[in-house]
Amino acid sequence: MKQKHRIFIIIPVVLFFFVLGYSITAQKLKAPKTDLETKTEEPTLASSEDNEPESDLEATAEPAISDSNTQVSSETAPFTPEDLAKIDMVISDQNSSVFEGKAGNQEVFLAIFRNGTDLTASFITSGDEKTETHLTGTIEVNDTSFTLKNEDGSIILYGLINPDTEQGDLLTGIYKNSKDKADADFNLVLSYSFASTPEARYPLMAASTEDIENFAREIKLSITGDKKKELAELIHYPINVTIHNDKKAINTPEDFIQSYDDIITADFKNKIGSSQTTYLFSNDMGVMMGNGDIWFNSLEGKGLKIIAINN
Repeated sequence: MKQKHRIFIIIPVVLFFFVLGYSITAQKLKAPKTDLETKTEEPTLASSEDNEPESDLEATAEPAISDSNTQVSSETAPFTPEDLAKIDMVISDQNSSVFEGKAGNQEVFLAIFRNGTDLTASFITSGDEKTETHLTGTIEVNDTSFTLKNEDGSIILYGLINPDTEQGDLLTGIYKNSKDKADADFNLVLSYSFASTPEARYPLMAASTEDIENFAREIKLSITGDKKKELAELIHYPINVTIHNDKKAINTPEDFIQSYDDIITADFKNKIGSSQTTYLFSNDMGVMMGNGDIWFNSLEGKGLKIIAINN
C-alpha cells in the first residue's frame, strides 16, 4: 500500500515537471520565431526606405521631362517678325555682306551676295589673299540656315545666322574641305555690307576691283619692306600726319622720306602688316586699309593715291 501511494505521488510530480518543461520549451521555440518575424520585417522597412529615393527621382524626373519639352518647343517655335527682320538683314537681299573671323585656326574673309534665296560668295584666307574660292548656295531665313559650296562640292559651309550677339551679327557653322581633309567650326562676324556683287565690291570707286586691291598690296609691301621712295610716290600731297603727337603737313615726297621713321613707326608697320588687302571697306571717301590707318582714292588725272595716313 505504501509503495502504491508513492507511485500516485510521483506521477503527478513528474507530470507537473513535464508540463513545466514543455511550457518553457514552447516559449523558447516561440521566441526565435518572433525575432525572425521582426528581422524579416526590417528588410521590408529598409526596402521601403530604398524606395523613397525612387519616389524622389520620380518627383525630379517630371520637371526634367517638362524642361525637355520646353526646349524642344522653343527650338521648333516660329520666329517673330522682329526676329526674322534681324536675321534677314545680316545677309540682306541685293547686297554683299563681308564677314571675318576663324574657320578652325585659320583667319577667313567671306563675302556673300544674296539674290532672293540664292547666294553667291567667295572667300580668302589671311595667308593667301590673292586666291579666292568661289561658292554658290541658298539661304533659308525662316530657320536661319544657309549652305555654300564650290563647283565640285569639295568645299562646303553649313551655317546658321545669329543676329545681335555680344560679338555682333554672326555666322556660325561647319566648314568641310574634302581635298584637304579639313573639318572645322567657323565663327564669322559681319564687318560691313555694300550694294553690289563680291566681284564689283567697290561700286563708288572709279577703278576696277583688281586695280584697287593690287594698289593696297603695293602699299602693304612698301611699308612692311621699308621702301621709303616707293611709298612716297603713292601719296597725294599735301598730306597730314602725326609726328611726336603733333599734326604736321607733309608737302613733298622728299619731306615724307626725311620724316619716314617718325611717320611709319614700328606699331604702325605692324598694323598695316596684319591688315588684309582684299574685301576692303569703301565709301564715298575712298578705300580703307586696317582700321582706318590708311585711306586711298582714285583721283582724276592721277590714278590711285593715298589721301590719309592716320598714324
